[in-house]
Amino acid sequence: MKFVLFYLPTVGTRKQIESGMLPGQNTQAYQSMLYQITEQVKAADQLGYYAAAFTEHHFHIEGLEVSNNPIMLSLYLGMQTKNIKLAQLANVLPFHNPIRVAEDIAMLDQMTKGRAVFGMARGYQKRWADVLGQVYGVGATFSDKSQSDARNRQLFDEHYKIIRKAWASETFSHKGDIWTIPPEGLEFAAHNAVRDYGRGMGEDGTIKEIGIAPKLYQNREIEIWQPFSHSEDTWRFCATENIVPFMLNTDDTRMKRLIDAYHEEALKVGREIAYGDSIGVFRDVLVAKTDEDAHRLAADGNGFVWPAWFGDLGFNEALRREGETGKIKGDFKDLCERGFEFIGTPDTVNRQIEHLVKTHNPEYLLMWQYPGLVPHEDMMRHMEMFATQVMPNWTDSRETKSSSIPV
Repeated sequence: MKFVLFYLPTVGTRKQIESGMLPGQNTQAYQSMLYQITEQVKAADQLGYYAAAFTEHHFHIEGLEVSNNPIMLSLYLGMQTKNIKLAQLANVLPFHNPIRVAEDIAMLDQMTKGRAVFGMARGYQKRWADVLGQVYGVGATFSDKSQSDARNRQLFDEHYKIIRKAWASETFSHKGDIWTIPPEGLEFAAHNAVRDYGRGMGEDGTIKEIGIAPKLYQNREIEIWQPFSHSEDTWRFCATENIVPFMLNTDDTRMKRLIDAYHEEALKVGREIAYGDSIGVFRDVLVAKTDEDAHRLAADGNGFVWPAWFGDLGFNEALRREGETGKIKGDFKDLCERGFEFIGTPDTVNRQIEHLVKTHNPEYLLMWQYPGLVPHEDMMRHMEMFATQVMPNWTDSRETKSSSIPV
């Protein structure tokens, strides 16, 4: 199993956030966050964690998700580490120029010598998505088959195709419903350097293809991740494209349905993989000396943020059990009872991971981290205890797992 640290990141303490002091705009609070994630990711680099990942959300003056540019955060941490991979969960593709995204990821990959992981998503937070999406005529999506949802999907699909083309060859062209690359009749005849030293110019002096520079480090195949869909269609798309999807779901039946869909679709396109390969599971993870200490600390982390923020955004659906109807509470007690909280002593968390591995065998465990809300010294102690008393039990587990599908 590969262990990935996930940061929103939060800025400020719970008291600062609840007081309405807007810690997201407070320089001291932001600098404290940068210091804490720097020390934590540097430690993770030495302790053998696989990757660190950052979300993309905007306008979070409240301090809950101050990560408007996950590529820049990836580079910031990449310049201070040697081995750990740097990921985004995720770049929200419908709201970005796809060529700029392809270029920025390639630069990150070059500057970190092949440690970039590309994460992509469609965008669900209306406050920022509907503001920044105006230029493309798109807003947040709730996968409801609405006109807005269809437009979001259209942009996501085309932007993804353009990004892959930009990485795949020296030069490329694209003609879709939204983009024509390069525009037809783009004259550049006076610039002989393109004809003499470059690629992509036709005999008539017009640009037929363009290429990005730099390319990905050593022209490698980059890992691509996608969070946090409940849709079988999305999981089948990921399987076809060799993308790692990450799930929020906690119900074993629902989890198995998504993994089954991925595995079946992967086999259809000739990907001979073990059950659970290229699958990520997302959990709040916190290790402490006692179960009581872990619960006390986590109550101010995800125990505060989930019901205060994510529950109202629809995330409670990820907690729903098969056949369950009615409203999901989504409070800290509920999160623990439904299995989203992997918190406690190393022994407690080992037993939770054991169930996850035996039941679903995921290749990745995405671990929610809360700088500011959980004191820095407790976070550092948690990371060391997890790396030394939990991780060694599971880092080689996939080598001995069967490729058969659990019944």
